[in-house]
Amino acid sequence: MGASQAAERIAWTPYSRKAIDIAEARSEQHGSDRIDCQDLLIGLSRVGRGVAAAVLTDAGFDPATLDPAPADT
Repeated sequence: MGASQAAERIAWTPYSRKAIDIAEARSEQHGSDRIDCQDLLIGLSRVGRGVAAAVLTDAGFDPATLDPAPADT
């Protein structure tokens, strides 16, 4: 199965979709056509809900250390 076929089969949650939207907006604001790890971490933490956000919060992750201005979505 190719990567694009696998991506179509992923059951995205509303939180994961929102995190990716935030990451994509941040990436575009910085002039990139690719979402990198930093974009994803910030997106996941800015959602504020879900397992990923809880894990990042518990670990002490602060998105402001990577990106002082949130992306508008």
